[in-house]
Amino acid sequence: MCTTTSGTIASTNVSHPGAMTSQRGSVVELRQELRDLDAQRRAIEEEVSLLLERLNAPGQPGIKGSLLDKQGFPRADIDVVQVRRDRHRLICLTNDQKALTDKLAKLLAELHEAVRSSQRNGAAGTSASDVAPAPEAPAAPAAAAAGSGGANATSGEPVGNGAAAMDVDGDADASRGAAAGNGTAAGTALVPFALIDEVSGGSPAEAAGLQVGDLLCAFGDVSAAVAGQGGGLLQRVASVLSASEGRPVAARVLRQGTPLELSLTPARWPGRGLLGCHLRPL
Repeated sequence: MCTTTSGTIASTNVSHPGAMTSQRGSVVELRQELRDLDAQRRAIEEEVSLLLERLNAPGQPGIKGSLLDKQGFPRADIDVVQVRRDRHRLICLTNDQKALTDKLAKLLAELHEAVRSSQRNGAAGTSASDVAPAPEAPAAPAAAAAGSGGANATSGEPVGNGAAAMDVDGDADASRGAAAGNGTAAGTALVPFALIDEVSGGSPAEAAGLQVGDLLCAFGDVSAAVAGQGGGLLQRVASVLSASEGRPVAARVLRQGTPLELSLTPARWPGRGLLGCHLRPL
């Protein structure tokens, strides 16, 4: 894998016949590594789901329940050793999941910088989705918390209908986002301004098809590509969210370089907020 993607592309002479091949190869390698990491993420989520199901089964102590009876002895109605193993494994997987999310975020930034550099060097007609076939959308993460939301499909795009609020970090300046792909048929550039770094199980965001690692480019009428929307985009997203409870909001994201359109319906649910996801400003 090319670990210095942006540096390699920047030093490439576009007039050389092999320049574009080098740039395209870097993007392909990054996308393949993203696919591999996403497969690891899904495997972790599946194991977490199984562990939670076992720990939360009827009669079991769950994640934090006591393993001792009223007399202070180990409970005789459960396998105490197995429960301890499951809890320890759950902690390890949670830590692995956090590290994997950080690595995915870093690679996504490298991917979009590679695409941007390619476009600056004369590959105006090339987007990340042109370089390699779009990856098959991974299955939604297994629900690890109470609550659920329905999902409908319209014109092949996932449509969510459920309940929770999108959490955001600080006042992001969207001018730091960079055009990273092509948008609608009209050719509107997609300019990501936030990374989805957390999606809660059973949330409306999950039901709508939103995934960890997605890059948010538009939410309702909020977009970094629109003139006059230079900064404070996450605050505008929060405003649209609170004003749209119970009504679908169109969102556009980039997933491993592939543009996607989702429909999210903010609503109350057993978890936190109205969507059940977290945004990290770019």
